Amino acid sequence: MKTWEDVDTFISENYPQVKHISTEELYTLFSNGRTFSLFDIRTPEEFAVSHLHGAVRADKAGEVELPRETFIVAYCSVGVRSAAFVRDLQQQGYLQAFNLKGSLFEWANKGFVLEQDGKSTYKAHPYNAKWGLFLDKKLHSD
Repeated sequence: MKTWEDVDTFISENYPQVKHISTEELYTLFSNGRTFSLFDIRTPEEFAVSHLHGAVRADKAGEVELPRETFIVAYCSVGVRSAAFVRDLQQQGYLQAFNLKGSLFEWANKGFVLEQDGKSTYKAHPYNAKWGLFLDKKLHSD
């Protein structure tokens, strides 16, 4: 996968039932003070570098213990891992579960703030050389 279009196509073909929310829509939810649960599906190392405000790191959808009507947003680096997580949540009856389209990399590329240890940052873990190409180089953590 070399372009965002490739990523979107892969996700839509492999996770057709997954619903998505855009980075702009999520930003609006934050701005309006809407209550929702936010899950980061990346590794502990990635999460430690930065994450979205209020995010809880999770490995598996089976770890989620919330009322089934909870509005949930999940993200990873580009949206592939979180799409699988959302699919699993939907199979467990969470019908208001959404994958963040473009995930953390798109969020960061648009200049939206991230968090590290309670402080604002714009840097993100690039995951690896292949996926890191989707994150603006100046935003890579060192």
